[in-house]
Amino acid sequence: MKKIKNKFILIVIGVIAIIVFSQVFIAYSNNNKDTNSYVNLVEGTASINDTKLEINTKKVLKTGDKIHVIGESSLAVIEWGDGSLTRLGGNTKISIEQNQISRDYTKINISFELLAGKTWSNVVSFIGKDSSFTQNFSGIEAGVRGTIFEVDLESDYVNVVDHQITLEKNTGEQVIVEENTPFKISTFSLIEIGEFVNKFQDATWKQVNESYDSIYFDQLKEALQNSIDKQSLYEKIRAWISPSYRLLYDLDTAENYEIVEKTISKIEDSKREKVYNAVLSRYQDFNFVAASDYEFYKRKIFYKKALVALGDDQLEKEQLLRSTAFDIETIVSVGNREALNQSIEFLAENKELLENINLNFFETALSNISSDKLSEFSQQFMELQSLLPSSFQMPEIPMSLDEIKKSAEGQVKGFLNDTQSIIDKLRK
Repeated sequence: MKKIKNKFILIVIGVIAIIVFSQVFIAYSNNNKDTNSYVNLVEGTASINDTKLEINTKKVLKTGDKIHVIGESSLAVIEWGDGSLTRLGGNTKISIEQNQISRDYTKINISFELLAGKTWSNVVSFIGKDSSFTQNFSGIEAGVRGTIFEVDLESDYVNVVDHQITLEKNTGEQVIVEENTPFKISTFSLIEIGEFVNKFQDATWKQVNESYDSIYFDQLKEALQNSIDKQSLYEKIRAWISPSYRLLYDLDTAENYEIVEKTISKIEDSKREKVYNAVLSRYQDFNFVAASDYEFYKRKIFYKKALVALGDDQLEKEQLLRSTAFDIETIVSVGNREALNQSIEFLAENKELLENINLNFFETALSNISSDKLSEFSQQFMELQSLLPSSFQMPEIPMSLDEIKKSAEGQVKGFLNDTQSIIDKLRK
């Protein structure tokens, strides 16, 4: 009897030890996330605060740092703590004005000034209402959310490669610049696209950046996949102990969203804010994911649904819908029907929020989609049209080949029926 009692005591002590250890580990994990920003010299010569940088040796960035890329063929890159990138071309000078990223990503404030040269930025989207990414140059501030854009002071232009940015002069004048609408800095006006390609754009610079972006995001994708595949004992203990990690585990591994919904329904009201912040932090790891990677994109949609279910802030929910609408152009261009269905389903579940969002950017994005693609996904676009406000200018949706065939068959059938009716009447 005494032995049984001792064993029971040891089991209780063991369970308590596991719980205590797990809570310590969870706290350590939360505070051990690297949200530092780094500058790295890729080739050539550059300095930070007049101290020479070594090639492929990252240096932590702080507010107030000044970076100078020296020489026409030199190249440096900033890896911001939220996963965004800014590449600095030859003979470029910048000053870091703000570089604050909370460990849970609920607050991201990045700002720098371009003093000379050119930059290429690939900025991941964020949803925190107190977050911002801005670039200043020539008395203009560029406000950015989930955008790829370049600024070239010598060639005097801003070019949005993907999505849109807001430009505001220090006089208060403001304009939204969409993709494929290059903008002249000195006159604060648009450049005709043909003129831009022939006279302004540095095609080699664009190609180099797109290539480096692809490599960087492939590395992020590989790291993300490894974090999902290699669920350690610690992760499983965390999922058992903590509601936050139980939900994160389900979001990363569940085959369908119903499993996630069930987990959310069990979370106590007093813990929802803490769980929301944990989900938001992990969502940032998926934020870069392109719609062409369906399995990752499905997870990204799962995270968005969970954030809407857990959150209270209307603006943050609307930002999640905006980013999904932005993705639709890319989804259609790569022909990913499953991702398109997932996106439309998410928008449909939150139809009432769409009424409050300025969708001008979405009209522009859809206008860039070819008639062939509109025809190929005509059923999905008609469903999408039913979700949007009546004032939304939807492009004309051509009928698909199947729809044309059915329409023609219906017309022929109707004609034959009418003809037969006339013949029957004449016989009488």
